[in-house]
Amino acid sequence: MRYLLFIAGMGGLLYGIDVGIIAGALPYLESTASAAWKLSAQQLSFIVAAVLLGSVLSSLFAGAIADAIGRRWAMVLAGALFTASIPIIALSDGYTPLLLGRLLQGISGGLIGVVVPLYLAECLRADKRGRGAALFQLLLTIGLVAAALIGLVQAQHVEGATQAAQALPEAARAAAVFDAKDHAWRSIFWMCLTPGLVFTFGSLLLAESPRWLVQRGRHEQARAALLRTRDAADVDSELHDMQAAAGARLAAAAARTAA
Repeated sequence: MRYLLFIAGMGGLLYGIDVGIIAGALPYLESTASAAWKLSAQQLSFIVAAVLLGSVLSSLFAGAIADAIGRRWAMVLAGALFTASIPIIALSDGYTPLLLGRLLQGISGGLIGVVVPLYLAECLRADKRGRGAALFQLLLTIGLVAAALIGLVQAQHVEGATQAAQALPEAARAAAVFDAKDHAWRSIFWMCLTPGLVFTFGSLLLAESPRWLVQRGRHEQARAALLRTRDAADVDSELHDMQAAAGARLAAAAARTAA
C-alpha cells in the first residue's frame, strides 16, 4: 500500500509541477526565446495557457480512456506524455515545438487529475481512501512549491552569471547574459524530468484497479490485486460486493437498452 500511495503522490507532484513550472521559466523565455524567435505577446500567452487548454481537453475524455485501457495504463500514458514533453520543450528551437510540449504537459495533467484519484478510490479500503486523497492533494501543493523553488535556483544562477559578466565588453556581456537566461529556462524544464520518469515507470509496477478488472470479468486478477492492499480475510467479501455492483450496472444498462 505504501508503494501505491507513493506513486499516486508522485502523480500529484507532477500535476503541481505541470501548473507551476511556467512561472519560473517565463521571464527568461520572454527575454531570450521571444527575441531569438520573434515571438509575439499573443504567442507567449498561448504558450502559458496551453497547459490549461490541454488539461481541459484531456479531462473531458480521461474517464473514457481509463475505462478503455484501464486505470494503470492511463496513468502510464499520463506519465509518458509528461516525460515526452520535457525534451520537446527543453530542446525546442521555435514556437511550434514549445507549444506542442506545453500542450502535452496539459494533457498529462488532465489525465492525472482524473485518473489518479479514481485509481485510489478503487484500490484503497474505505478507511484508507481519505488518506490517499489527502496525500494526492498534499503532493500537488508540494509540486507547486517545488516548481517555484526550481525557478528560484535558476534565478540565482542567472544573477551570478550576470554579475560575472560585468567585467566583459558590452557585446560579450550581452551574449553571456543571453546564454545564461536561455540555459535557465531550459534547465527549469529539464529538472522536471526525473519525477516524470519515476511516475511513469513506477505506474508500470502497480496492480490494475480491481473494480476495473471485475467489470472486464477478470475475477482472479481482481482477487490478486485486492490481496496487495487488503487482508486475505476481507478479499472474498469485497470481491463479492464488486461483482454484485458490476452485475447491477450491467442489468441497468440492459434495461435502458431494452427501453
